[in-house]
Amino acid sequence: MNAKESLLSSLDEKRRIEAKELIALFGLSEQSQLELIKNEIDLMLFGMDGLKSMIDMDRILSSDKGMRRKAFIASMRKVMKDLERNEIDYSDFPSLRAEREKLSILMEDSTLGFGRCPCPIDGEETRCCKLRTLDVITQCAFSCSYCSVQAFYDKNRIRVISDLRNKLDSLALDDSIWHIGTGQASDSLFLGDDYSTLSDLAYFAEKHPEIVIELKSKASRDVFNRKYPRNMVFTWSLNAKTIIEKEERGTASLEKRLEAAERARDNGSLVGFHIHPMVHFKGWREEYEAVVREIERRFSPKEILMISSGTLIFTKENLRFIREKKVKTRVIQMEKTLSAGKYTYPFEIKKEMFSHLFSSFSPCFINQIFTYLCLEDPRLWLPVLKREYKCDKDFESDMRKHYFEKINSI
Repeated sequence: MNAKESLLSSLDEKRRIEAKELIALFGLSEQSQLELIKNEIDLMLFGMDGLKSMIDMDRILSSDKGMRRKAFIASMRKVMKDLERNEIDYSDFPSLRAEREKLSILMEDSTLGFGRCPCPIDGEETRCCKLRTLDVITQCAFSCSYCSVQAFYDKNRIRVISDLRNKLDSLALDDSIWHIGTGQASDSLFLGDDYSTLSDLAYFAEKHPEIVIELKSKASRDVFNRKYPRNMVFTWSLNAKTIIEKEERGTASLEKRLEAAERARDNGSLVGFHIHPMVHFKGWREEYEAVVREIERRFSPKEILMISSGTLIFTKENLRFIREKKVKTRVIQMEKTLSAGKYTYPFEIKKEMFSHLFSSFSPCFINQIFTYLCLEDPRLWLPVLKREYKCDKDFESDMRKHYFEKINSI
């Protein structure tokens, strides 16, 4: 089966018949056929009608016969471009349950994944904090529509590293390693301490007070019935209520995530928030302001280590996975531009969203917290955060200084 036939087979029957009719009616080239089919797949994922009902077919068919193909292609592109340029409308998009098979959990005696932040090499197109990543668990039980984790690992199996404590002891560490995150290959907290991962990470953190161990989650597990070393920091990925309900399926609600962060705070741990990925949808300004208000209402600046933000970023492989998986979503409706080799929002949209988010915080609140942009164009820093770094080394150094100042103030 060639690429076109494979894509065509992923359409529902009605759309598949209509696509074939349009291809025959306008005598589309192979390239135009692929474009049409991909557009039909996207409209299907968006939960929208097919192109045949969105284009003024009567107008096209009443035009000169030799111009009909060109007129159809132009109309098709206009439909898709108009959707991209508008803020995504979720008013008629359902809150769907997670659509995936039951996951099994396997303890695995495999090599501990110890990698680097996914920023481009040397951060030339972003500002990189040089985070080291630790894959103690791979694959995630949640079904966020935009997530790339599910595409990288066995889709129906969560793998937990066995004998973790000894493997942590065997890690080759040097002075450059000061910040390790565990939320790249899975959610750091959705398994709690069921497999002793948190206990083993706490042991490691206590043994290495010179290293910040960051756990990142969208879960609400209560794992705070014990004390953790002060250099073990619990962070939550937050989003607008609409995005959590429509695109982050299976995850804890905004309210539940913040309640979990409050339990961490009450237990003596520093917390952090990644307001990420921001989505350009109808109502985004008000809903992200609401996230800011909740953070300020529930926490004081001294209790928060950091607040970061970023937007949607897709690789070609990630987009292909979403389409092949038939993930019901509207995030890929976004206007896409290439940046650092990946598809993301145009610069001006990012600037508007980030500026609005951080200006929604009270200056006296946000100025006491380390803020940064993750995987974003360095040109955004000055207009958004009122500061910038000339190179990755300066950013990493400043982050390190601020983190340990706050950790040591506990």
